[in-house]
Amino acid sequence: MAKLLHNRPVSDAQRANNCARHSPRVVAAVLAMLVLYAYLFTQAAAFWGLPAPEEVARQIGWTPAGVFDDDHHVDSEIRIYRGTQEIGHDDQRLILFGVIAAAFLFAYFLPLRHKQTALVICFLTAGLVLYGGTAMAGLLAAHLAIYLLFHAPPQRQGWLIGAAAGMLGYLAFAGNAKISTVQALLWGVASMALFRDGLPYLERHPRIQALVRVVAIQSALLVVLIGALAEGLSHHSWKLPLGVLLFFWQWERLMMYHIDYDNGQVPKHLPLTGYLPVFLTPAVLPNWHWGVTIGQGYHYLANNFLAEDKNRLAMEGVKIWAIALFYLVFGEWIRLTLVDAATGLGLDVHRASTARLVCAFVETHQAGTASVLATTLLDQVRWFMLWAAALHFKTGLWRVFGYRMDPYFDRPWLATNLAAFWTRFTFHYREFLVRAFFYPVFFRFFREHTRWRIFVATMAAACFGNLFWGHLPEEMFYQGMRFENIWGVLQTWPYFVLLGLGISFTELYLLQKRSTRAPWTLDRRIPLDVLAVYLTLQFYSLIHIFARPCTNGTLADYARLFLIGLGIPL
Repeated sequence: MAKLLHNRPVSDAQRANNCARHSPRVVAAVLAMLVLYAYLFTQAAAFWGLPAPEEVARQIGWTPAGVFDDDHHVDSEIRIYRGTQEIGHDDQRLILFGVIAAAFLFAYFLPLRHKQTALVICFLTAGLVLYGGTAMAGLLAAHLAIYLLFHAPPQRQGWLIGAAAGMLGYLAFAGNAKISTVQALLWGVASMALFRDGLPYLERHPRIQALVRVVAIQSALLVVLIGALAEGLSHHSWKLPLGVLLFFWQWERLMMYHIDYDNGQVPKHLPLTGYLPVFLTPAVLPNWHWGVTIGQGYHYLANNFLAEDKNRLAMEGVKIWAIALFYLVFGEWIRLTLVDAATGLGLDVHRASTARLVCAFVETHQAGTASVLATTLLDQVRWFMLWAAALHFKTGLWRVFGYRMDPYFDRPWLATNLAAFWTRFTFHYREFLVRAFFYPVFFRFFREHTRWRIFVATMAAACFGNLFWGHLPEEMFYQGMRFENIWGVLQTWPYFVLLGLGISFTELYLLQKRSTRAPWTLDRRIPLDVLAVYLTLQFYSLIHIFARPCTNGTLADYARLFLIGLGIPL
């Protein structure tokens, strides 16, 4: 299970001690790993005059399928989300690795008080190149507005931040249109006046202030719902500026920041240089839209920044990058090998795609239990490989930058029950659901009935929160703010109900379980651990039938296919 690190506050003196010693060996290890990544996943080999990775593999007799792309280097899932089209994917990755190297050196060698600020500067520099000025303007404007709503900088500084937010907001919405200096200044003056007069008013009316903060934090959900309803009425779809979209992708972490603030875990007079490193760091650049909750809120990052020796953290990051490298290079080859093995046994696994399985069943109403089980399980293997590669890389990034970051993805195939699996598979997202939904329900309802408290709170998190806050906005970001997309998400409700029920019943069983034996103890019961792992993974894979609806498919079709997977053909 992902180990919960001791989340105690760390003093500046402890941090200073943890970053006092420099190690050339550690610096060389980090930079060498980045050079290896550049060689494998970019066009750097040609620039350096080295043989391409595919040529090296061929020379040693390894000719796998699905590993190398048309440019003869390793096909990578490390991507820049919606990066500028003026720069190719390979060059984007090369820029990313270069920025990571520079950010690491700054975070490693600069004095403690400048480390996090340097990370923000590196992020903004990379963002200008990879996303463009208008995108960075929108992202920064949104965060400046959030900062002013929650914190109280000195008056003149607050006015300047308000003016900057307005001018940056104008640049974001102007897009590629001709920029008017006069209009930008007017936006800045209007924004400054709004914050100058509005913030004191909110301070005098705490209830209104709390409501405005909630609306700001929940703006992603509100915008996608209003946009989808507007599209349904007018048949005109809203298109968000890229900077605003990047900001909305961080909304789950913004919710955790809000929770920290309400719990008194964020200083009211936090300087802007303390707020921005929470959200704007090079660690969020790769696969921006994957594992968006990693890092959680302010409290988690503040307690884990340089909480251990920086050399130890950096070397742990290098080791995690090595694990990510394994998944990036061998993941697709392993998956295709398993698919070929299943096909060789005579199983139709629909190219290891649950979506294809569902559509084939909707069309033919024919499927076998073995085919359903194998297809759904292999589909999850594919996702495990992708998820593990990207999230290990991101976790390693946080580590080399000096953060004692818990793993997001931690060997879920060792989980012997669904509750443990959910923690291992998506630790930081689980923490978001627990803090935003489980705890508020658990501490408010059914205080006299422990089992009901656990059941209702778990369903609130794993079912309700997971559906409406975890997946509904994301689908709008991916597919566009159209009314039909809301229905597309809502019709997957059985998946969330079954997941919530599975975790709830697991927790209730563990509550009354008397055995003290730890999973994977080397004794005569270890075959039961293996069986429990398979049943856990297979159940989680099988319920994805309801998460992959097909055109013209009905709930009855999905239910029949699910029952076939359970060996109950109807």
